[in-house]
Amino acid sequence: MLLHLVKKDFLLVKKYLPLFVILPFAIPLLIMIQASHLTQVSQFLGLIAFVLSVIFAVFMLYQYVLMAEMKYPKAEALLCSTPYSRSALVKARYAFLLLIFAYCCVAYNLLALLFAKIEYLTPFSYLIALLISVILFGVYTPLQYKLGFEKTKYFFMILIMGSPFSLTLLIKANIKLDFTRFSAMPMFVQYLIPIVAIIAILFISMKVSIKIYLKKELI
Repeated sequence: MLLHLVKKDFLLVKKYLPLFVILPFAIPLLIMIQASHLTQVSQFLGLIAFVLSVIFAVFMLYQYVLMAEMKYPKAEALLCSTPYSRSALVKARYAFLLLIFAYCCVAYNLLALLFAKIEYLTPFSYLIALLISVILFGVYTPLQYKLGFEKTKYFFMILIMGSPFSLTLLIKANIKLDFTRFSAMPMFVQYLIPIVAIIAILFISMKVSIKIYLKKELI
């Protein structure tokens, strides 16, 4: 049942799918080309490029889904009158995020395979990237259910417009973080911390979104 709801979201934005297919490849390549001379931050560059590709792909496609739904306001009410519960509709949105993230992982690995200058990311780097995207998506989704698309679309605009500037500032700042204590922890603990954080954020955000959506009046 959940798979059909996720498929529904992809069908709503099928004309934008070619753009979605290209973005996870194009963004890391552009960032690597522009910052190729900054060798001192090369260890973070791949992660930053990947995170940005995920943010752009997830939020752009999600916005297109919301815009498509706005064109058919009665469709949501009709869908809720079927065996599909409101809870399932919300859960499908979070599954939507995870599927896009998985595709971005595949795209980045293909780039690393094809281009020697693009280094493979470690499993821990992918966890950090997922944690960042889950935090953003976990905050945005309940707000979107509560306030609606019109009032929350500016969050997306600010995020997209601010990301390149934030990237430039991070690179120029050449911030050196001390992870000595974290690195001293056992490996399974290092992986366990972000995994637990990801699950907790998704669970809390999903519960809040479901609670809001259950009380929402549909047209």
